[in-house]
Amino acid sequence: MKKTKLLTAVAAAVMALTLAACSSSSESYSLSFNILNNKEGEVVIENADKDSAVSSGALEVGEGEEILITSELEKGKVLIQIQKSAEADTEDTNDLEPPTFDHADYEIEVEASDIAHCVPVPGEYDVNVVMQDKTSGKISMQVQPLEGGSETDETAEAAGADGEQTNWTEAATAEEAVQGAGIDAVADMNGTVISLGELGTMGDVTYKYMDGAVQVSCPAAAVEMFVIKAKASTVNGDASFDAAEYAHEWTQDVDGQEVKCFGNREGEATKTIWTAGDYSYAVLAYGAGGDDDYGLGAEDVAIMVNAVK
Repeated sequence: MKKTKLLTAVAAAVMALTLAACSSSSESYSLSFNILNNKEGEVVIENADKDSAVSSGALEVGEGEEILITSELEKGKVLIQIQKSAEADTEDTNDLEPPTFDHADYEIEVEASDIAHCVPVPGEYDVNVVMQDKTSGKISMQVQPLEGGSETDETAEAAGADGEQTNWTEAATAEEAVQGAGIDAVADMNGTVISLGELGTMGDVTYKYMDGAVQVSCPAAAVEMFVIKAKASTVNGDASFDAAEYAHEWTQDVDGQEVKCFGNREGEATKTIWTAGDYSYAVLAYGAGGDDDYGLGAEDVAIMVNAVK
């Protein structure tokens, strides 16, 4: 990753800096980053040079929450890097090394009057803002309930595109989810490697269930991945609980198993569904960095289907 002029601060600190540019005109720029109560952050930028950066931590994201990013830039554009905060070995936070953001969990680029959503795995996240051009303006970040509904500790309500509410109950383990759903088993998705990397490395694989179905959340870089297994008799061939309309629909053969793929980009499957024996399955891949049309390529679809079977 390209090196940046990086400024860091501890959680909930206010940081402001004014630097003189190395030009004959001695033009100056300033960057400030303020995080309040671990739930709101604001970056104010004035004539910041390309590749300059400012970071502060941490935003705390809970279950059923997302980070809403709103940019009001007069000029330029920025790359926002969101990275899981390191855990201290002791209670002394001075033992922590400043984050490098060399391998950020999520990256979102914004300019002008953009609005972006990031749905990370629950936890604390350091945030870094890198100028992609000469930049002035303001960027606001706010942790808020997910659009379409929030989640509680006991029961999560997942809304399909048709607005129908489906009740899911969180489970501590796969075994608990399987028992609660009344199905035979679910695949262990930890360690499955797709083009985005190894599933589970961005956070714990988690489970939810309802009568006849289990949903597995598989964190990966910049994408929200879900696998659902349900009794075929209860879901009529579509275990996704996703009634959205997609621009493209096609079939793919995966080692003799025909799967149906749906996406807004040809050849990129946001939703993949199939039925085998007494069960129907679904793989859902939603862009976590504001890419609403994200989808899996054919190779990733094949990897996921084989991992789930």
